[in-house]
Amino acid sequence: MGDLLVRGGTVIDGTGAPGRRGDVRVRDGSIVEVGKDLRPDGEPVVDAAGACVAPGFIDNHTHYDPTLWWDPACDPMPQHGVTSVLTGNCSLSLAPMRPEHRDGVVSVFSFIEDIPSSAFACSVPWTWESYPEYAKALGERTFGLNVAQLVGHSPLRLFVMGDEAWERPATEAERGELAAMLRGCLSAGAFGLSTSFFDEDAHGRPVPSQLADDAEHGALLDVLAEHGRFVEFIPGLNGPHPLRDVDRLAALSGPRGVVATFNGVFHTSASPQRAQRWLDHCAGLQAAGTPMYAQVSPRTLDMRISWDNSLLMMTLKDSWSEVLRARGEEMRRLLEDPAWRARARLDWDTNLPRISPLRRLDALRFIKVSRPENEVWLGRSLADLLAARGGHVSDVLADWVLDNDLAPGVVSAGVANEDPAGVAGTLIHPGAVVGNSDAGAHVQMMCASGDTTLLLTRHVRDRGDLTVERAVHELTGRQAELFGFRRRGVIEPGRAGDLVVFALDELHWDTDVFVADLPDGSSRLRRPEGGYRYTVVDGTITQEAGTLTGAQPGKLLTDG
Repeated sequence: MGDLLVRGGTVIDGTGAPGRRGDVRVRDGSIVEVGKDLRPDGEPVVDAAGACVAPGFIDNHTHYDPTLWWDPACDPMPQHGVTSVLTGNCSLSLAPMRPEHRDGVVSVFSFIEDIPSSAFACSVPWTWESYPEYAKALGERTFGLNVAQLVGHSPLRLFVMGDEAWERPATEAERGELAAMLRGCLSAGAFGLSTSFFDEDAHGRPVPSQLADDAEHGALLDVLAEHGRFVEFIPGLNGPHPLRDVDRLAALSGPRGVVATFNGVFHTSASPQRAQRWLDHCAGLQAAGTPMYAQVSPRTLDMRISWDNSLLMMTLKDSWSEVLRARGEEMRRLLEDPAWRARARLDWDTNLPRISPLRRLDALRFIKVSRPENEVWLGRSLADLLAARGGHVSDVLADWVLDNDLAPGVVSAGVANEDPAGVAGTLIHPGAVVGNSDAGAHVQMMCASGDTTLLLTRHVRDRGDLTVERAVHELTGRQAELFGFRRRGVIEPGRAGDLVVFALDELHWDTDVFVADLPDGSSRLRRPEGGYRYTVVDGTITQEAGTLTGAQPGKLLTDG
């Protein structure tokens, strides 16, 4: 923990109050003084003239669980002002975990979040089984930011129920075991529980949390209520009744006073009423006393199709999902097989959700080819290719994959959140909370880091959708209040010395680029630094002028 004096800036304290000129003194990692013209007392001094001084930003929806073991700095999150992240979302966490379930959970984690399974094998030590053992292992390490953890409902069920967690609800005795185990996780510092009503594994099996009944959810929510913790979930997004799971959980969490938050809400110009319906519904639940919040991101949803696995193909279980599970010559054999092609055409026509990115053929653009004769198609779309070649879109795509040696670069660009004005409406809606970044996941399909910077540049500085005070509050104090970061999120004496120093006119949000730095030698998409002057964790500078300092004062948070 460090000492620091930040002088001469405009303090945006995270409460939403107007900014005021002032200095901030941090001693032994905690804020001890906020005022004007504070005199140096032997500590390092940061000049914040012409800049805002805000609490460090909190990202409530990340999947850095495995990344922490190979990149403790969590690059480039500090370069975008983030000082605390929440991991373990979407029913997925690395603990509790019996040895016999590791490979299976890694496979599911890799499929759903698009993180190469080989990266897990290279770096995650698996020296734990219980959550307290996991917390101890993480607690012995330091990071470039603070880390809070949720417990995944699926690994929790596997630990108690074994392989039958994939098949049925828990019995009364098992519900008691699940509740007792969750209680132990929360006592060891976990911030809450995550669950999923949506996700499936690579073979189309619903993840174990989907098998839980209301009695099981109720037993777990009772434990969350005891500890004042919250639940994160992903509802079934593609069914005919998308609000059903929100109402189901609201009926259980509301009477217990448990905060609930979910992801998957995006604005689309083609169906703007969809996001509005979700958000208005949450606002109505809040007005009735149920603390339910939809997470919204400012970032356009762009997704690169991975030819190892891809959620974009998840609903095409009888055809394209089968291809993505295949490898090498088996993949080629399927793509050339007339019987498979017939199944694929039928699957495409009948099983694609109405708002699937695969329906936006003009947004499916080619960014990499393997043969010189195909370079004329770079930057063009699947719609262009279909117009030139004719036939069924599934056949045209299959031919394109074959023509590019089973690994073309295809990105689904702007499939949602493509209209800044529409996005602005979600960001300021009372039913929403800024989140849903997914940072750390889908690393070969998109870069989910930098939402903080996009919010401040496009929606504060350029468009004026929010004041800087409102935006900072959304990224700091509001996050801390809702999700239990009790010592963070506000600049006042007694709070942790997590700070970010920035000038709005110096910030920039740039296009992501591939870097080959995963532990297995593969690549990920990384966003360049965002123009922040300083990021500070517990009084220690972690990044300065876009460059990591190498300091890792961050820790596993167990008390907020």
